[in-house]
Amino acid sequence: MLLLAIDSSTRQASLALCSEETLYAEETWLVENNHSVELLPAIRRLLTSRNWRPADLSALAVALGPGSFNGVRVAVATARSLAFALEKPLIGVGTLDIIAAQQRRWSGPICAVLEAGRSELYAACYLSTEGQDEQGRLRQELRRLGNYVLLPPQQLVAYLKELAATSLAVPGRRELPPFLFCGELKAATCATLRSSLPECAFAEPLLATRRATTLAALALPRLLRGEHDDPLRLEPLYLRPPAITASARKQPLLNAVGQPRSLPQSETEREERALQH
Repeated sequence: MLLLAIDSSTRQASLALCSEETLYAEETWLVENNHSVELLPAIRRLLTSRNWRPADLSALAVALGPGSFNGVRVAVATARSLAFALEKPLIGVGTLDIIAAQQRRWSGPICAVLEAGRSELYAACYLSTEGQDEQGRLRQELRRLGNYVLLPPQQLVAYLKELAATSLAVPGRRELPPFLFCGELKAATCATLRSSLPECAFAEPLLATRRATTLAALALPRLLRGEHDDPLRLEPLYLRPPAITASARKQPLLNAVGQPRSLPQSETEREERALQH
């Protein structure tokens, strides 16, 4: 099986070409806000480096978000288009799952976090368990505790404490296991989280950078079980509705009752800038 994994959820983008046993090529780079300009040429470059064509692919995997609206949308649209045109299986994986999976050797709870703008964070909490397969190879599985959330840092800490008290507390012991925060976080956000939750740790930034090989590792078991997503129905995972406004020229043609209001241009631009990270 030849799998192409695509992740452009944030300012960091990553692509990988691999099989169940072999990583053939990978590219991870700082895409900034140029997802729509750089992603397709990077895919073409990666395939060309191995003298392969898109038709040689067996399946595709894509990061669904949350993250940058533009970055997630470009990745999902690209993966859907390729899967549909090539008639290949497609698997979507949550971006926070990918971030947490890179820290699976942490023995305590893992909190995957991304900046969401507006002083809020995308986050999810996980536990990792170890086991062995039939060949004796170590297998580490992630279990998500609770839902994906969108919260300010202080409210996120309160949510994690409540989650830990109900899901992680050991009978007869009052202390809770330390959380590991991982993801693309600003220094100010780290300081706020640490002041509110001193018993925590932070993953080293370079080691926390998402790699598409991790996305591939999460997608491959599902593909081997015969699972796949419908490329016509697979949607980005948005925890907040995109700041999209209706065209003023089309409004007279629509029934105005129940239609969302159009934000002033300055307000819309402020929101879009806040969401680009």
